[in-house]
Amino acid sequence: MSLVTIKKSHVEADLLVLKSKLESEGIKCFMRNEFTTQIMNYLPSFEVELQVSESDLEKVEEILKEMND
Repeated sequence: MSLVTIKKSHVEADLLVLKSKLESEGIKCFMRNEFTTQIMNYLPSFEVELQVSESDLEKVEEILKEMND
């Protein structure tokens, strides 16, 4: 399974609402660099990445569009 990053942020909390919405729609989400940014939050180069399976990408794009409308 290959993962695709759909959103990045320096603050994990910025991604939690979207992660919750996607999981409520049955889409499995993964947080990349989640713990690295907590430990090394003084380095601006580290971002948390919200990732989904490439096979779910089309459904994710539909949900993101609905959320932005």
